[in-house]
Order: sequence, then C-alpha cells, then structure tokens
Amino acid sequence: MKTRLFITAIALLISTQAAAQGFNSTNGRNHPELKWQVAETEHFLIMYPKRIDGIQDQVAPIAEQTYSVLSKNLEVEFNFKIRIYLTDEDEINNGFAVPFNRSYTAIWVHLNDYSEIWTGDEKWLRKVVAHELAHIFHFEAVKSNIGVLQYVFATPFTRFWTEGLAQYQTEKWDAQRGDRWLRKAIFDDDLNYNSGHSLENGKLLYALGNSQLRYFSDKYGDSTLVDLLKYRNKAIGLFEYHDFNEAFDETIAGGYRAFFDDWRKHMNVYYNTMASQMERVDSLHANDFSFPGNFYYDAAISPKDTLIAVLSLQSMSRPVRRLHLIKNDTTREVKQIGEGSINADLGWSKDGSKLLYSKLTRGERSSLLNDVFMYDVVSGEEKQVTFSRRAKFPTTGPADNEIAYVVNENGTGNLFLLDLNTNEERRITKYSGDIQLLWPLWIAREQKWLVHRFDAAGNRNLVLIDPENNTEVSLNDYSVDNRKAVLSPYGNKIAYTSLRDEVPNVFIYDLESMQETRYTNLFTGGEVFGWVSAVDTIKADHLLIGASESRSKDQLFFVETERKIDPKTIEIPKDYSRWKLHSPPNKIASKIEMDADLISSTYPYRSLKNLVHVTSFGLPYYENNNNWGVFATTNWLEPLGKHIILAGGWLSIPDIQNKSYGAIYYINNQLYPTLGFALYRIPENGQFYNDIFLSEESTGGDFSISWPLDLFERYYQKSKFMAKFRYYSTQPLEVQRLESTPTIKQPQSATVSNLELSWQIKKQYPWRDNVIHPLDGYGIKVSLKAADKILGTDVEAITADINSFVIIPTIGWHRILLRGRYQGQWGNALPQNYIGFSRYDNIYFNMPFDLPVRFFSDNERVRGYREFITGKQVAFGSFEYRIPLLPSLKTTILGIVKFGGVNLNVFTDGGIVWSGQSTSGETGTIYKWGAGAEIGNKLSLFGLNVSHSAGIAQPAEYLLSDQNINIYYRIRAVLPF
Repeated sequence: MKTRLFITAIALLISTQAAAQGFNSTNGRNHPELKWQVAETEHFLIMYPKRIDGIQDQVAPIAEQTYSVLSKNLEVEFNFKIRIYLTDEDEINNGFAVPFNRSYTAIWVHLNDYSEIWTGDEKWLRKVVAHELAHIFHFEAVKSNIGVLQYVFATPFTRFWTEGLAQYQTEKWDAQRGDRWLRKAIFDDDLNYNSGHSLENGKLLYALGNSQLRYFSDKYGDSTLVDLLKYRNKAIGLFEYHDFNEAFDETIAGGYRAFFDDWRKHMNVYYNTMASQMERVDSLHANDFSFPGNFYYDAAISPKDTLIAVLSLQSMSRPVRRLHLIKNDTTREVKQIGEGSINADLGWSKDGSKLLYSKLTRGERSSLLNDVFMYDVVSGEEKQVTFSRRAKFPTTGPADNEIAYVVNENGTGNLFLLDLNTNEERRITKYSGDIQLLWPLWIAREQKWLVHRFDAAGNRNLVLIDPENNTEVSLNDYSVDNRKAVLSPYGNKIAYTSLRDEVPNVFIYDLESMQETRYTNLFTGGEVFGWVSAVDTIKADHLLIGASESRSKDQLFFVETERKIDPKTIEIPKDYSRWKLHSPPNKIASKIEMDADLISSTYPYRSLKNLVHVTSFGLPYYENNNNWGVFATTNWLEPLGKHIILAGGWLSIPDIQNKSYGAIYYINNQLYPTLGFALYRIPENGQFYNDIFLSEESTGGDFSISWPLDLFERYYQKSKFMAKFRYYSTQPLEVQRLESTPTIKQPQSATVSNLELSWQIKKQYPWRDNVIHPLDGYGIKVSLKAADKILGTDVEAITADINSFVIIPTIGWHRILLRGRYQGQWGNALPQNYIGFSRYDNIYFNMPFDLPVRFFSDNERVRGYREFITGKQVAFGSFEYRIPLLPSLKTTILGIVKFGGVNLNVFTDGGIVWSGQSTSGETGTIYKWGAGAEIGNKLSLFGLNVSHSAGIAQPAEYLLSDQNINIYYRIRAVLPF
C-alpha cells in the first residue's frame, strides 16, 4: 500500500505540472474580466481578448505566410488548425509553444520595450509569431504515434536545437539573437549553457543552436535537415519515435558528437580570426572598479558624480536582483536600497537627490505591469510614482521637479512629463501605431529630447525631438542600431552603445560639430553606463564602461574619454563566414502587411470546446500475489488554463471490487480564485500511527478555493487564502497490524464532512539549494478545520494549527532555523486525525502547488524519541544550526535519481502535549526534549527535489552518553510549508 500511495502521489504531481501551461502558469493570476474571441483562417484559430480586437488582422497574414514557408522548408502539413493565443494582460516580453499532440502557442502582445532585447528591423508580432510557429512545426515534424509518451524513452529534440531551428527558419543572424553571446563563449572557451554559473547561459543556448542550424544547413543542405527530422525508429516493433542523437547517427557520419566537434573548430577559426583584428579589454588601460555582485544589469552616475547606482546579480546560484548605491569616493561605501524585478533603466533626478527606476509589479486586476519608482537618497524611502501606467525608462525632466518616462499605450511608446509637486502628467509625443520608444534623455543645451525610436517600418534611430514645434531630427542611419545614451557633464556630447559590430561598442557624438567618433572596438563588446567629469582625484573625464571577456563575471571600468581608436576593416575568409548568411530555401518576409480578408469567421471563444489531450498511459504494477494489475492516467487541459482535468487510478485484477481505486480532479480558473473539484476512491493520508504505516481508503469528494492575495505580495514573498470542503467516508486499512496498547485508540471508520480555512504568507529568496539548505526566509500558516455532524456524518471536531519558521544568518553560509508550531483539537476527532508526536518521521515534502488529496501526514516528531503521543493541545519548537558541506555529490543513477548538495545540521527539538497519552503509559502534560545531529542531502527523483537525511539523536538528559541513542532516516522538507 505504501508503494501505490507514493506512486500515485508522484503521478498526480507530474500530471499537474504537465497541465500547467496557460498564461496563468506564468503570471500566477486568472483574468475572468477578459472576454475571449476567435478569428478563424485557413490554417489557424487566433484567440484574443475582445478589448484588443483588430490584432487578429495583423497576426493572420503573419501566421499564414509562416505556414506556407515552413510547410515547404520542413515538408510538414497539419491535419488540424493551429491555435494561437494572444493576450495583453501582462507586460511580459515572451511567448511559448506547447508540444502536445495538438500543439498551440501563447504570446503576450502590445509591448513597448521588446525592442530593447532584440535588434534588427522585424517588429514584435512578425518575430514572435513566426518563431513560436516554427516550434510547432518542429514538434509536428518529430511527432510520434504515441504522442508525448515518446519523451519517456527518447529525446525528440534538445532545447538548444529547437530554439536554433526556430531562429534559422524565421530570423536573420544578428547581435542579440546570437553573435555577441556566442563569440564570448568561444573566446572564453566555455560553451556549456547548462553550467549554472553565467547570466548569459540562456542567451548562449539560443546562439549556439542558431549557429549550429545555419552551419549544418550550409554544409549539408536544407534537404538533409528535413531528412534528419523525418528519422523514425520503432519501439517493441510497434511504436514509432524520433530521437535526436539516433537521427544524427543515421544522417551524419559520426553523429552529433562529430558534428559538434567540426562546428566548434570552425567557430574557433572564425571568431579568433576576428579577435586578432579587434581590441581586447586590457586595451582600455583601466582598473576594474569593484561593485557589489558578479553580473551588472545597469549603472547610473548621479549628476554631481557623488553616487553610483548599480543594479546587479550576486550569482546564478542565488539569482536575486539587487540595487545598490556606492559612494564615488575613497570610502566606496555600499548601501543596498532595493531588490526584485527592477528594470535596467536607472536614472537620476536633476538635483541628484532621487534615484529613478521602474519595476515590474502587480497593477490593475493583478496584471504584471511596469511602473516608475523613486528612491529618496536623503530619507532612504522608496515611493511609487505611477500606478498601472505601463511606464518605464524614467529620467530627469527640464525642471528640478519634473521627471519623464515612456508609457506603453497598447504597444505604442510615447513620452510623458510628470510634475512631482502637482502630480500633473503632460504628453510630449503623440505617436500612434507600431512605434516604440526607449531611453529618453533631456538635452538642456538643445532644449530637446533624445530617444531611441523603433518605427513601424523597422527603422532604429536616435532621434532629437523638439517639444516646442514637434520637429524631429535623426542622429544616425537606422542600420547602426545606436542605443542608450549618456550625456557629458558639459552637455555638449553624448556617448552611446551601438550594435553595428554585432557586439556592443561605444561611440561619442559631438552635438556641436554633429560628428561621431568610435570610442571602443572591443571584440567581446563594451557598453557605456555613465560619464564622470574631471575632479581633483581624476584629472580627466572618464566613461563608466562595462566590458568583460568572461561569461562568469562582468566588469566595470572608468576609462578616460580621450582615447584614440583606429579600427581596421576585418578580413575573414568567406569559407569561414558563409554560415552566417546562409538562409533556408524559402524565407518569411520581414514586413507583412495587415490583411483582414484572410479571416473567414469570428465568434466568441468557448473554453470547454478547446480542451487539449495532454497524455494518457497505462502501466502494470505489482505489490504482491493478491494485488497486481494496471495503473492508468489521463490528463486534459484548456490552453488558457480555464479547465484542467486529471484522472487516474489502478485496476486490481485479483480483487477488482475491493482493491481498485481511482480519482478525478477538475480545476477551474474562470474566476479570480482557482476552484478545485475532486471525486475519489483512493488510499490517502499515509502516516506512521504508533508502530505501523497507516493509510486510509477515502471515498468522497472535495471542493476547494485558492486565492492569491495581492495585499501581502512583495518581491520573493507570496500569500494566499485557501478553503476546502470535504465530504467523504474513510476506512483505515490493515489496522490489525497495529500493536495493541490500552493508551492508543484504534483508528476508526467514519463518514466526515469538514471545512478547512487557511492563510499563509511566506518569503524566501531564490537559491540553488533551498530544498536542502535555505539561506533566508520566514513564514506563517494559520489554519482552522471544523467538522460537524451534518448530512449523516459521524464527526464533530475543531482543529487549529499555527505553524511558523524564520531563518537567521550567522557566519558565512551557516544558518539558524527556528520553527514553532501550536495545534489544538476539540471534539470527537477520529483517532487517526490526532495531534501529538509521531513515533517515526512521516514522509513530507512541499508540493509546488495544491493537490486534491492529502497523501502524507505532517505530524511532528521530537528527534531523540521513538514514542507515539496524542493529546488535546500541542506546542512544538525546533532550533537547528545548519552548515553546508558539499555543493553536490555529482551522482546520478539511471538518469532518474540525482544526489545534490550535502549539509550538516545540529539541532534540538522540544515539545509539550497537554492531556496527553503515550505508548509508554505516560499521561497528562508530557514534556519531551531531544538533541542531535544529521547529514542531509538533496535528492532529485523524476525532477522532483526533496530533502532526505540520516541522523543520530538522544533525549536531552542522555546527551553525549551511550544511552537511548536513536538513529534515524527521514524524507522530510526542511521548511514546513
């Protein structure tokens, strides 16, 4: 029974994870206010909220042309219409495609700042729709006749190859989508995008795949790529599947390993030849300026050069984005002033008393939107300036009390000015259509605004805007892609970063002579963050330059402005550079005009009609001669996440009536809270009850509500309210094995109806080893469960539970974990629903989301005792001193089980049970206090990370003696929830 209980819990967890594929799986919220529509074309169903009506006319021609081109290039056709979901509910520059049997894509639209993360002349819809559809064509090209089950024993595609194919088929090679990340990785001799040590790993994954696809197709031909995707093998002589490595073995001599080695050598020749003709970082002749963090998103120097604001990341293992202020003097005093989703758009008020920036935060209807914030250097207070405004890139205005920022108006960027005294907002630009603005800068001597503008035609220019007469002057040819500018202390020059080299380099523009000069010619690139004037300690103007040749650490330098560059024309043999220009036989146009005639019909969206089959499978199981059979599960979802259906169970061949179980779980996300409905006959609530592992056969149903609370949400902090009503009949299984004890009640069968209400708040920063050694955090969970004798039920009881924890930093990575818990129970609760202390450690791990049934109990145990105690009220406390020992054991078994970090934990537990009864015969108020030490390890099973440990403990009065030694093993989460 323990085996089936555990397998069912894991299967349900995996099923729920596979079903979490809607927009709400990313933003954590439902949006019932959106009224969804469908626009149908020859090959697509385009779903969109009614409030952005008209977007379907833009997407339809892009989708249809993409279909036409990719079907020819990849020789793939579909027997169903592909679903494209579009939403403007959040400002998220992303989209995703889902590899189910009937694949679909979901895309965020009406964005302004997407042009910051890309280069080139293609607009958001053209780029993202074509890219995501290329994924769907790839999924279809390698599809198996057993659907997603082929992933169990094959690797149909690797992520880097999938992203590379999508870019090769739909985009051009450029800086942001490949070159700047690949060249540094080649130069740094570090092509491992799974290393976990570089902020650029995700970008390298794309670049590596993009370059490999271009090189592969250039060398072997696009027809060979088609042949590779068509490869199929058979399992058990029946099931066809595609495997990436097997396909390479059949298509290319030596397989992927030989191809990779050939590609790597080719890239080394290409990039190192280029490197020999460009600058190295040491040519800057400057000392590395020490800033907090290893990776820098942005930096900004205050108007009087006294402070430097730096937005950085400490490490990839601890990816917490933090904002610091550093005094620009000999003290280099550092102060952390913020953290979380702060954007790389730092700016200062005119007098330098306020630091300006934007954050992605919860806005109207819980959407994730950008708003402007302001930090007061004197008071140390942060103030939110805009609310649900979709505003970014704040900067100083013409007057001391003014700031400006760019507002995203349904995908159109416009510049606004805000008077901080009156809170009156004034429009500066009046753009409409597909135009985006980035990085505004007020040029006082010109009385003009400088912005990076990405217009509807795909032109990128630095533009001077005269707000008085509404005239505009471009400072550059659009093809050079000049970006974020900083103003010289004298206001007569600007320095900016340009991507014209397919890697960032810095240029200076003289506003008086209108002449541009190159400032850096760095092979791995350089970006400008600030301009410092000459002072007593610095005899010349300096630029703050970010430049690094290492993927594992960024660097910032103060570099004199009066440096001379004499760039030469880079010469590389065509045979080594040809791959960059290789394109597929049929290409998607960069500009595709809107065409409403492609839409054959429009109608309201019906969510239930759009249920998608995720997976269904059956597996044999064997527990003993009297219990064997088949376990099966099926999973369905609606792509917006409005409906999710999970069902499973097992059929026991010898005893179908008594030993067969099953459950169906339905999740509804059509309202602001998530609603869950479950019907089941299943073993649950596995726990050690005195000397046996007890599970109960429960037959009944649940109704639950889960509601995330914006009121308590902060960066890295979540809060939610939950309610669950259960009506079920329970029958303890195999209770005859229970040791007969006069003080311990026998578990009982009963019919129960109860209502549980709970609220929790938890803060924890991201960290590689939070499962085994959390570095920080706190939380409290309060719950109340009441059962009443209604509808023919047998139990009348109330249980209250207050559970809390806090983590306290000590020396280095050492931590103290304090836990406290109070439980009280009144009425005639079932004996198996006791409160008290367990004799053995129950299995318990924190699920990433809520499950419909409770598989494992979480009763506490005072380590050092093997005693089962029940009572009416319980108080438990624990003190743990936790020391990390090893980052990982680096051991994997069968590719399924992985052993990670190791830590040492010295602890003491204590508890009190009032009105208690113990297996030792002790009654009344019972006190227990134990202490010991344990070695913990992170265990990964099928991708689920849990903490397990082995330890030794004793009652406190026998500590360090040879008496009452208790050796134990436990699988239990470090944190209680």
